[in-house]
Amino acid sequence: MSSPKFRVSICGGGIGGLTLAVALGKYSDIPIDVYEAASEIGTVGAGLAVWKRTWDVMQSLGLEAEMTKRKIPLPQEKMVCCLQVSGSWSIALTSTYSVGPSVMIRRADDPKGGTDLYQLVSPYGAIPLHRMHLVDMLRDLLPKTCTIHTSKRLSKYTHKADGSLTLHFADGETATTDVLVGADGIRSVVRAQLGQELLAAGRLPPGLSAPDAYSTSVNPRWTGTMVYRSLIAPSKVRTDHPIWSSTGICYSGKGKHIIAYPISNGSMINFLAFYTIPDREGTPFPGKWVEDASKGEALAHYADWEPDVQEILQALEPTVSRWALHVMGSVPFAGHGRVAILGDSDACMLGRLLAYDLTTRDTVPAAMRIYEDHR
Repeated sequence: MSSPKFRVSICGGGIGGLTLAVALGKYSDIPIDVYEAASEIGTVGAGLAVWKRTWDVMQSLGLEAEMTKRKIPLPQEKMVCCLQVSGSWSIALTSTYSVGPSVMIRRADDPKGGTDLYQLVSPYGAIPLHRMHLVDMLRDLLPKTCTIHTSKRLSKYTHKADGSLTLHFADGETATTDVLVGADGIRSVVRAQLGQELLAAGRLPPGLSAPDAYSTSVNPRWTGTMVYRSLIAPSKVRTDHPIWSSTGICYSGKGKHIIAYPISNGSMINFLAFYTIPDREGTPFPGKWVEDASKGEALAHYADWEPDVQEILQALEPTVSRWALHVMGSVPFAGHGRVAILGDSDACMLGRLLAYDLTTRDTVPAAMRIYEDHR
């Protein structure tokens, strides 16, 4: 008798949720439903950097071929790069891995000119990508067993007597599943409910049984840092600007820094400008986490920085996006029973566990325990 099939529902159609769906489809024929709260599959933010470990996972899922189709440069073997520290000495590096263009860390809060501090070098360097391009590649790799449902914001889930779960959505509709995976971001509904269930059952680690300790550990908290984000047209930045000579530059100053790097084969520049208010760390943020801001507001924070920075700032669009940067603590759980949570880095491990031949509807809780132990 063949093993009973089970259905997996993924709450969240971002990079983590889509990666899990691709991994499940690569190694099994499990029916998959992806529920996305937005009206279409997309992503928040613009650029990202793909490092060596992430690249290995991407290759295993078939993303190398997708990148080749889109003419996105791939890491090259046996490249040589020079590590420079404060301009005083350098080391030539040769590796069986690629050491590609790397990130320059530079002090820039001097209107007369900045100083290179050091160059960050790692195997393969980093592949700069637009987040939407990665989402598009993952979407193209989704298996036929996967169904996407948009405009489905999860409100809660309930347990049925047979072990399955009922998903309740904000629009009043419901769905049934055997496994629920929350890939729904920093304000995760799945994480919040699973945590409360474990707290009520006394299944959290010692020291987190008190509601206040639990809340401090697993709820998002403001870092005291704000981030201005934007994309810049390359035509607005001179062709010999240092930004074109590396994977990116981190312009640093006291309590502030700017990261800028080309993405999408140099068709745009990803821009992020950070400033921190140290005594506000851990306090509730009083406004919207993400909203529009004026270019002038962003410029005011870096008015006395070096000329190269001023050129990038002047190239910004009149309106930028302002983010209140929130982070999570160390979440003390990953899964229990038939419910799991994941971040972008956990998707492939959970996918392989659920796709394993011996994982059936009855043994899913055992797979979740393994995921919990090794995450």
